[in-house]
Amino acid sequence: MSSTTDTFSTSRFASGAGGSGIAGAFSKLSSFGSVGLGRGSASVGSSLAASALFGGTAEEKIVLDIGSFSLRAGFSGDSAPLHTAELFSNYTAVGPMHRLAGSKHGIYDFPIGDQELLDALLLEQVKEVYRSHLLLDSKSRKVVVAESALMPIQLKRALARVLLCNLRVPQITFYPSAVVALMSCGITSGLVVDCGHKQTTVTPVYDGRPLIPYMTSTPLAGEALFESLKSLIKKHAQFVPFDGNARGVAVTDDMLSDDVCRHIQTKVLYVSPLSIPGTLSKKTVELSVGEVDPRLVEWFEQSITGSPTITLTISTKTHGHGTLKIPGWVRERAAEVLLAGDSTEDCMGLVEAIVACIENLDVDLRRPLASKILMVGGVSDVPHLRIRLLHDLVAKMRSIPKWTALADNVALAEEKQQTRDNGVVVESSANGLIFKSSDRCWIGASLAAASKIGGVELKRDDFDGYNVADWTAGI
Repeated sequence: MSSTTDTFSTSRFASGAGGSGIAGAFSKLSSFGSVGLGRGSASVGSSLAASALFGGTAEEKIVLDIGSFSLRAGFSGDSAPLHTAELFSNYTAVGPMHRLAGSKHGIYDFPIGDQELLDALLLEQVKEVYRSHLLLDSKSRKVVVAESALMPIQLKRALARVLLCNLRVPQITFYPSAVVALMSCGITSGLVVDCGHKQTTVTPVYDGRPLIPYMTSTPLAGEALFESLKSLIKKHAQFVPFDGNARGVAVTDDMLSDDVCRHIQTKVLYVSPLSIPGTLSKKTVELSVGEVDPRLVEWFEQSITGSPTITLTISTKTHGHGTLKIPGWVRERAAEVLLAGDSTEDCMGLVEAIVACIENLDVDLRRPLASKILMVGGVSDVPHLRIRLLHDLVAKMRSIPKWTALADNVALAEEKQQTRDNGVVVESSANGLIFKSSDRCWIGASLAAASKIGGVELKRDDFDGYNVADWTAGI
C-alpha cells in the first residue's frame, strides 16, 4: 500500500532526464496555472509542485476508473492502477438475480434501470476491491472517480449510493475522463479518442474543458472487435485434433469459448501497418463485423506481414485436445472494421468519427486540437493500432481538398508536442509513452487528485441518493 508521505517521490515516479512519466507530466502541468475541470477549479502553484515531487503530505485518495467492461482502482499519486479487473466476471450469485459465472460481461449487459440490481452489482464489485486489493477501511479515504461524459446518470447515482451510503466514504470527486487523460501527457487540450468496450467516443478538450456538443461517437469498439474476430476464426480457421488419424474440422461455437477468443484478442492480435488500397474501399467491397469480401480476403493474404498461420492448443468437448490453426491475415486484419467502418450497418469507423469531430469544431480550434490526438480505452492497447489510425487519418484528410492543409498538422499527443519555455518553442518527442494507453484516464485522475486540482465534489452529508451532478440537465 502506498504511504501518504511518499506521494510523487522522485525515486518512484521520475523516469530519466527527459522527464516523461508522472513527475515530468506534473512539472508541465504546474505551468498551466488554473485548469478547469468543472465546478471548483483550483490553481497548481510552484509550492504544490515542489511538495508533491519531493514527498509532500497531500492526502492520499482512492482513484476509481469504471468503464463499461473493466474497473481500475488504486491510490492517488501512483503511476499505475493497483488493480484492474473485468467487471462481474467472478460472481455466481449477485443481489436479487442468480446467474452462472461468466454468462455476462460488463456493466451494460444488465438493465441499467433496475436500481436494486445495479446497486447490488456495484456494491459486490467495489467491496471486493476494498477487501482484497486496497486493504483499508472505506470510511478512511476520499474517493476520486474518472467519469465518461456518456456515463448514464443511473449508473452515476448507483455508484454514489454504493460509495457514500453503503461504504460510507467521506466524499466523492468526479473528474471528466477525457480531461484527466490528457494530463498524463502534460497537456490540457486535444482530441481524446476513447475506444472502450461498447462504443468509441471522440471528445474535443480545450483548456481543460470538454466540448461535449462537438463530441462524436460510433458503436464500433471492443465488443465489435471481439465479435468480428470470433466470426472470422469460425469461418476461416481450422481445428486439428491430436489424434493422428483425424482430419482438420471446421471451428464451431463449442470449440471457441469466449475465454479463448479474448485471449487471442489481447495476446495475439495486432494491426497491420499496410492500409487498404483505395480501389478496395468499403464503397466498392463489403467490410463489416465478421464479414469480409472475398476480394479483400485475397488482398489480405497477399499483403500479410507476419506468420502465415497462427497455432494455438485448445481443449474441446467433442474432439478433445488439438491445435487451432488461424490464418495470419485474420490476426492482422480483424481490427480493420474499427478503422474503416461497417458498410452493412452504415457505422462510422474511427477515422471517419475523428474527421466528423474536427469538422464540427470551430475553425480556430481545429488545428491545435488535431495536432494532439490521444487514444485511450481498452482497445487502444492493440499493437500498432494508434500508428495505423494516424496514418489512415492523414491519408483520409489529404484526400479531401478542404482538409489537405490541416492534414500535415495531425499528430498523436503522446508522440510529439510543443511547449513554451521562456517564450521559446521547445519540441519534446516520445512524451508519456511510458504509460499504457488503457490506463491513461486512471493515471490522469491519480495525477489530478495528488495535485489537488478541483473537480465536482459530493460529500456524504449532502447526498440524498439522487443529487449527483448531471451536465445534461441544462440542455
